[in-house]
Order: sequence, then C-alpha cells, then structure tokens
Amino acid sequence: MMDSIVFGFFCLSILGTFLNSTWLQILAGLFLAMVAIGAHNFAHLKHNWRTYCLDLTWASSFEFRISHVFSHHCFPNTILDAELSLFEPILEFLPKANKNWIQRHGPIVYNHVLYSILFGMAFLTRWMRVIERKQLLRPEFLLVWFHLALCLVIGSDMTSGLTSWVTTQLTCSYFYHLCAINSAHHAPSIFHDGDEARKDPDFGLCQLDAVRERSDSLIQNSLFVQLVVLGEHSLHHLFPTICNSKLKYIRAVFEETLEEFGENFPAMSSWDHFKGCLEQLRRSSPKSIEERKAEEAKFSSKSK
Repeated sequence: MMDSIVFGFFCLSILGTFLNSTWLQILAGLFLAMVAIGAHNFAHLKHNWRTYCLDLTWASSFEFRISHVFSHHCFPNTILDAELSLFEPILEFLPKANKNWIQRHGPIVYNHVLYSILFGMAFLTRWMRVIERKQLLRPEFLLVWFHLALCLVIGSDMTSGLTSWVTTQLTCSYFYHLCAINSAHHAPSIFHDGDEARKDPDFGLCQLDAVRERSDSLIQNSLFVQLVVLGEHSLHHLFPTICNSKLKYIRAVFEETLEEFGENFPAMSSWDHFKGCLEQLRRSSPKSIEERKAEEAKFSSKSK
C-alpha cells in the first residue's frame, strides 16, 4: 500500500515536470504528503526503508523521531510536547491568558500560509546547521536532493525543473500540516496543559484525554485512509509501536476495557476537529474536567 503511494508520487512528479503541468505537480505534492503521513506509521517501528520516505520531503525522519516519538508521544498536549512548542508563538494551542488578538483570530487566515512553509523553514534551518558543521550530514538528508535532481533532468530547463520541485514540496507541506494539526489533538473538549487534570492520573487515560478519534465512516472503515490521514489515533497513542494495519485486532478489547471502567471518549467528525482546532487557538482560559465534558456533549457520534 505504502509502496504504491510512493510509486504514484514519482510517476506524477515525473509527468508533471515533463509536461510542465502545475496541476500535476500539485497532485504529486498531495501524493508526497500522503507518503510523509504514511511514513509516520513506520517511524515508530524498527528501522525500515519506508521510514526514510519522509526524507523525500523538506522534513527529516531523524528529527521527526526525536520531536514526535520522544516528546509528543510521551507528553501529548503538555509544555513538554515539542509539537506544540515548535509552533509558538505563531500558533498558541495552550490556553494562555496573554494571547493577543492576532494569535487568537489570525490563524484562520495565516494558517494556510504557515502550513505551506513549515517544511521549508525546517529544511533551510537543517542545511544551515549542516553547512556550519553544527549538525552531522546524514545519508537520508540527500534523498530530497535526489528529487530535485530528477526534476532538473526531466524539466525543459532549469527554471521549470526547480519550479516543479518547489511547487510539489510546498503542496506537500500544506496538505501534511493541514492533516497533522487538525486531525486528533486540538479542540476545547481535549485536554491541554493548563486545564484541570485527572486527580489520579493514569498514563493511558492521560494519553486518551489528549486525543480524539474521528467518527467519519470513510476513516473508520478503510486501512488506506487511516494510513494517510493518521487514523486510529487513540489506539496509536496507546500502542505506538504496533503497525496501523494491526490495530483493528485490539479495538474490541480496548472498547470493552473503557466500558468496564466507565470511560468514554466521544469521537468527532473531521469537520468538528477542524473547527475545534481554531476554537482551541482562540481559547485563553483553562477548562475544568466538567467543562470539557460539557463540550464533548455537543458531539452526538461516539467512539466505536
């Protein structure tokens, strides 16, 4: 499945560059975003070539494993979560009283620019550090340059080849972050550092407090869609080193355990997640457990 997406990306990128078609280049960028999101699943497993598919983008699998595996998965939605602090102060997900008007209301506009350039900012920072010898040059860092070389060779001239590469990478960055930031972790009903925490915290339950599954049937019932949009995210946070394709085998016992202990984490639609993310960015005051449960009551769909 992952292999087919990678193959589709290369075909679209080659064709888009050869024909100098902006639409095909954008489509190639969408496929590259799916490759990058799919690589997330394999980054949690032992070393394998699919992990390094992320390095075809302006991002880095090496850096991702540090910020995502060691930080985000251990401390989701807390001040120790690098996937929150990396966006500050442009995106302030935590309920801080000192948020200004732009931080609260600006993201609905500038998020779409930010999504497009985040990978590029990381790319420039990484290579500046490599050039300054502050960071080791890792072999996988060169994969993104292979894509550039491919575009330059196939393009009618250097400008068209470079334009194709940049268009594809910007599109990839946009769709990757559109999905990653809006898919599971941010809404007023979801715990963020500063909110009231559980009195007797359990690591697994605290993980579930900081994530919500999506209720869309297309995501619930398709392994392919789950792979490319970060599906089965609640189970993934409990069992990150289990391949996404195997999570379905433990879902039943997971639901039985939640029911046994009287825990309920209502799923939200993708649209509710998208709106909830903007609402969370506007939020400047902490919520109690009761207030977050009242927010959850808005969602009629329930986790399966």
